[in-house]
Amino acid sequence: MEEALTKSGAATATRCGVIKTRAVSRLSTILLLRVRYLLNQPGRPPLLSEEVLVAGFTHGAGSGTREWLSDADALRLLAGARPDANLGMAEKRELVDAALGAWPTIESTVRERITARAAALEDSHKRVRKAVALRIRELNVSPQFPPDLLGILVLQPVVES
Repeated sequence: MEEALTKSGAATATRCGVIKTRAVSRLSTILLLRVRYLLNQPGRPPLLSEEVLVAGFTHGAGSGTREWLSDADALRLLAGARPDANLGMAEKRELVDAALGAWPTIESTVRERITARAAALEDSHKRVRKAVALRIRELNVSPQFPPDLLGILVLQPVVES
């Protein structure tokens, strides 16, 4: 992944990819996002933290409709989907261009998911601080937008004849 960020086209791993796979029954897109948060603690300077999130969606039958995958399903597909058939370069480019072009229409949903993740992190920090008798009143976790889009993987289903 580091090479993809520093070596561009000469990297061993690329930032965008397309595979034809039996792992999905509908066209699916997996997003690899780097998200930053500010952890504001009582009486201390804020801390910057970051994590990589995997999110994904399937393309519905209607034009522009999407069904978001659970985080676990998106991660499972990213880790486990394998190519089962070949795709031409023109088709790969078309699918990647469509995925990149969809960013403006999915960005608000991505923001909602990141905001929900920040709330879950805040709850977790408060539980730990409460357990060790530290102040929790002024503690909050706030996401820093926009997230970095590190990679996109488009999964095209294999259609059996």
